[in-house]
Amino acid sequence: MKIVALSCTQKRLPSLTDALLEAAIDGVVREVDDAEIQRIRLIDHRIAMCEGEDTCLDPEVGRCTLDDDFEHVVDLAEGAQAMLLAMPVYAGNVPAVLKIFQERLKSFMNARQRPFGNLLVGTIVHSRTMLTEPALGSLFPWYLRLRNKNVASACFTQNDHQDLTRTAALDLCVAVGRQLGMTLDASRSPANDRDDRAAPPLLQSPANDRTAPPLVQSPASDRTALPLVQSPARPRCGDPAASSPGA
Repeated sequence: MKIVALSCTQKRLPSLTDALLEAAIDGVVREVDDAEIQRIRLIDHRIAMCEGEDTCLDPEVGRCTLDDDFEHVVDLAEGAQAMLLAMPVYAGNVPAVLKIFQERLKSFMNARQRPFGNLLVGTIVHSRTMLTEPALGSLFPWYLRLRNKNVASACFTQNDHQDLTRTAALDLCVAVGRQLGMTLDASRSPANDRDDRAAPPLLQSPANDRTAPPLVQSPASDRTALPLVQSPARPRCGDPAASSPGA
């Protein structure tokens, strides 16, 4: 199973972004035995800015005419089923190297199969101080346009930490990778493996019954399933009983 690991830092190696991404890769390979990781560092490729001519949208052209490494990067992701994306926040939004790549992918807007599309995604965002969540949110319209599904995200701010790799950030990145791997594994498992288990019965107790309801053991696992209990009726807002003197 092919998984793209997309590093969107604008620094050369070594970088914090790549360290966090490697932790996520470690997590996904724990869950996916046949994982094939395709690492892509956008900064290592020559990708020019879109010139806005939109000739790529002309059916007679059908491709971007700029001569650089863009098509090579697209080819690297061919056949992928998932993506781990890690990016820093420099100015409250996605880094320029990723924004340029997003705009160049517009050349496939009319294509039936869009590169870097129809993927399960795990996302990691980090910054020195703040604004990681808005930057993460700015990715979602792009994900939706490519029909991607983000299944796990993690945001980190460095603040007073000299080195995020010495904090729990790495553990959370591993968790993002594991969650992506588990979702991939579930997506290729037969659906009836999860649907043939009997559901535990639901119990209802009277509204005035204050005794603890019995516990029902789920046959599907050793975990205890709590019954459904109806709470006593409460007075509606505006009813005389709803207002108490001196409240």
